[in-house]
Amino acid sequence: MNVSSKPVSILFIANSAYFLHHYYEHLLIFFISSGYRVSIIIPLDSNAMENDFPTEYDTYFLPFFHAYQFNGFQQIRLHRELKKIILETKPSAVFSFTFKISITAAIVCRELNIPLIPTFTGLGFLFMHQKITATISGFLLKKIFQQCPIIFFQNKEDANYFLRNRWINNEKMSIIAGSGICTSYYQPITYPERANTRVILYLGRIQYDKGLQCLIASLKRLKNENIPFHCLMAGKIGGGHPTDIPLSRILEWEKEGIIQYVGNHSDVRPLIALANMIVQTSKREGLSRTILEALACGRPVVSSTAPGCAELIKEGENGWLFPTDNIKELTLLLKKILLMPYSKLLSMAKQSPGSIPPRYFNLSIHQGYALSIEKIMCLK
Repeated sequence: MNVSSKPVSILFIANSAYFLHHYYEHLLIFFISSGYRVSIIIPLDSNAMENDFPTEYDTYFLPFFHAYQFNGFQQIRLHRELKKIILETKPSAVFSFTFKISITAAIVCRELNIPLIPTFTGLGFLFMHQKITATISGFLLKKIFQQCPIIFFQNKEDANYFLRNRWINNEKMSIIAGSGICTSYYQPITYPERANTRVILYLGRIQYDKGLQCLIASLKRLKNENIPFHCLMAGKIGGGHPTDIPLSRILEWEKEGIIQYVGNHSDVRPLIALANMIVQTSKREGLSRTILEALACGRPVVSSTAPGCAELIKEGENGWLFPTDNIKELTLLLKKILLMPYSKLLSMAKQSPGSIPPRYFNLSIHQGYALSIEKIMCLK
């Protein structure tokens, strides 16, 4: 990539340090190695782990941001702080991730005449549960994001939703296949030995929006039918999302013998090694990183038909699909898998890593964002 003698400055804004570190650090490293000067803006979260905060970049903190709460006074302070940082860093372009933070970033960048490239990593709580508010907001969003040269979506369903409502122009829309997957880090792991009790693994945030009510109800039915299984559940509890499941409820499920909660893990590969299958019951995703990690490690996946999930599954080859939030269908499917011949599961496990198309690899993600920068540079 041709970069002038003076490094081009780009800025990344995300709703949490963990999000940027876990999903997009490879992209930051790519831009730095390509000669760009990279700065990041993340919320100052007292609950964040120390190793969530990358140290290789100019890092700025937002003290007035909460991903799931709206406060008018805080929004004014957030706007002011964000504008101050952007004026200081003088970026040629700004990348923002997730929906809420992108709104404030778009308003500020519009005022400063700096191109913003937002990535919508799923439509989130507003569009899933507050349809009337979402529709009203959509008309405002059309104005807010009007000057964005490119808007990235992680799946076609989300993009088409915006297009149908005429909230964005088709020429500005671009599909990027998630946040990427590093296949040198997530490599095939030896499949568990044959056993009478098979292990189901859930990886993800502990929220009802992730379909956990459906999963638990299905597991209870299997337990009542005396179908042997062991379900491990891993992920973060809490965080302020409206559909967070409290620890007390998790402990109730453990007491009933439905699941075993194993905490939140930065490295999920040891957990994947224990599992015969991974279950993804989410009601909506941008692009499920959990499914990519599972497939890359050689585990078949039980997935809902939700946007951002179903497109990764090849029925009977690397996994199985069930209608989103359908307890009966999930129960029947899990029962079939738990009782199917071990040789079939082993065969699917071996096929899983090779079932991931190259467009989901980190390299493809790098190319997509690099092309967006090149487009902006050409327009200047």
